[in-house]
Amino acid sequence: MQTVQPAFLQDKKVLLRMDLDVPFENGKVADDFRLESGLDTLDLCLQYAASVIVMGHVGRPEGKEVPELSVKPIVDWFENKFAHVDLPEGKLHIMENLRFEPGEDGVDPNFAKELIACADPNSEGGVVFVNEAFSSHHPAASTTILPTLLPHAAGLRFAHEVETLLAVRSNPKKPLVVIIGGAKLEDKLAVLNYFSKIADAVLVGGKLPAEIKEKNFNFPPNVFIGKMNEAGTDLAPESIGSFESVIKNAKQVLWAGPVGKYEDDATIAGTKALADAIIASGAESIVGGGDTITALNKLKLLDRIHFVSVGGGAMLKLLETGTLPTIEALK
Repeated sequence: MQTVQPAFLQDKKVLLRMDLDVPFENGKVADDFRLESGLDTLDLCLQYAASVIVMGHVGRPEGKEVPELSVKPIVDWFENKFAHVDLPEGKLHIMENLRFEPGEDGVDPNFAKELIACADPNSEGGVVFVNEAFSSHHPAASTTILPTLLPHAAGLRFAHEVETLLAVRSNPKKPLVVIIGGAKLEDKLAVLNYFSKIADAVLVGGKLPAEIKEKNFNFPPNVFIGKMNEAGTDLAPESIGSFESVIKNAKQVLWAGPVGKYEDDATIAGTKALADAIIASGAESIVGGGDTITALNKLKLLDRIHFVSVGGGAMLKLLETGTLPTIEALK
């Protein structure tokens, strides 16, 4: 996998896939961690390339135009970020939400060719593809087809994510504690089974305990299914205490997904307690996922984490399997 370099970009037209799937609030970007994470690569492209088209998706519009999922707030964010930078006209363009087009999630080669035509309408050549969207790990026209049609490279952050997480996978520090929260048990079942084999303890919270109970799943004894409060919106005090006692002995902690409804101050106690316990333990901390990042930002604790991955699902899948479709496409 080649990492983007100045010589690769020199005087080229760049299709740059970025992590644009960020939360909005009142028509503005509410959490810009993912956008900030891609700026080193964007800056490099703007310095050396002839032009840059930034592409990405927001939410799951399922091939239809959904006004509230337009990239307009992201365009405003970029305009503010580059307000004092003298960019030639047409040097930077932000494309509308790729998932408005069914060909994106449909992995349609014809849609990928349309994207190339946007960068080079005269078919004069000189177009390259850079993937800086680590969190977008499922096959899509823009992430797994474009690299088959164009010279390609991984973005700086993408490459750093892969290098860091593969090092964790090949040589985890013990005791290793894994925390899995959020929802969608069907998406996390394989990950839970994998980590039950390599981690010293797997702590489970969020909506997952209710789903596990409903489906009557059984896990090995090193997987601790948290007890939630009556409303199912936060870890119960006894689970907070038992989870803290496990974390305090850890040398490395992987965390993906809040363990409660972090949006409400009344139900963020479990997530805050675990974050405080991780920091107090001195363990190497690796955290991923948009909701986890937003929760830790809200708690003003994100800068106390050693490594923050832009993608929770991508992080877990890479740790589980050792690769991703988007990584394979860049080889």
